[in-house]
Amino acid sequence: MSAAFYVSSLIEILHYITDDLLQCDAGTTLGELFSDDFDDLDFELALTCFEATHKLAFKESVWKTDLEGFEELTLEEFVEQNLNPKEQTDPLFVTKRFLFYEKSLTDGLREEYEGPPREDAE
Repeated sequence: MSAAFYVSSLIEILHYITDDLLQCDAGTTLGELFSDDFDDLDFELALTCFEATHKLAFKESVWKTDLEGFEELTLEEFVEQNLNPKEQTDPLFVTKRFLFYEKSLTDGLREEYEGPPREDAE
């Protein structure tokens, strides 16, 4: 498959999970995606859905790097530079990815619910 196909697929996923509120194309930078209505968890969900759909993984560096490190990349550049084109054959690949996302979501919700740690707390 061509990179253009995968970029188009990621864009469709982004549109779908945001109920078409997020409008973007291959030339949209990652930094332009984020707003009050679209955050890093939404982007992580899109990447997880993409990986599950295509049985392709993004490089581990994507999951270990803050998104700020990718803000200047367009969606096309992001996919071209960070997608591992080798099909995943691990039968638990999708399960592992969604469990990884679940942990991120749980951590995000806990942080939002509990708020930042108080400075006077020991």
